[in-house]
Amino acid sequence: MIRYLYDPANAITAVGLVLSTTAIYLALVGRYEIGICFALWALLADDLDGMIAKSLTNRSAVTAQIGAAFDGFADLVYAAVFPAVVVLSFNAFSALAFLAAVCLMLSAALRLSYFAVFRLDVDGYGRGLPLNNDLFVLAILFAANRYLVIGRLGSIVIGGAFLLSVLHLSSFKFPGTGTALRLANLTLSTAGSIALLRANSHPSQSGGNHGKRLRNRDPCRLRPPPAPAGG
Repeated sequence: MIRYLYDPANAITAVGLVLSTTAIYLALVGRYEIGICFALWALLADDLDGMIAKSLTNRSAVTAQIGAAFDGFADLVYAAVFPAVVVLSFNAFSALAFLAAVCLMLSAALRLSYFAVFRLDVDGYGRGLPLNNDLFVLAILFAANRYLVIGRLGSIVIGGAFLLSVLHLSSFKFPGTGTALRLANLTLSTAGSIALLRANSHPSQSGGNHGKRLRNRDPCRLRPPPAPAGG
């Protein structure tokens, strides 16, 4: 099976999975801005592997089938599993966050399954909001929070997850392919990454680096004074 990774398009998909897994790890350890950046880069890898796959003329049918399935799993990881992990981790794994994460995962799995069967319309449009838009929403919220300090951001993230779950399964048409869509993804991913990287190095007005200052403090100063000796 490893030999299918020698295919250029599948190799790019594998790189995207590495980026997605890194993004999930960063979200679990609380580095949300950097994690979203890695997820955005996984999205760009997803666009790139599709372009490469279409350009390959000597690709076997079996390799193409495996690549399509491989790409679908990669989409689920960066566009559904990662946002669900952010919702859970940022809200301290609360019950409501768990419910929102479940809705995201179910809507994403159903949407990808629908797309695998029906594909795009003849005019290149799909149904409902594509999953990658979840990353753009997260990028906007977390970048803005570093500068504006959005009140109750955790609740907004949960509410956004419920709303996005509904939009993913809606019947309205949305562009599903084309140069314009790829350029939009590239532009939004680049702008989002720059904003998030700048935000990550910018202390928020709510004291976002408070934990960092605590870790840099002399541990001896954090210890309580010794009790007086008994006499």
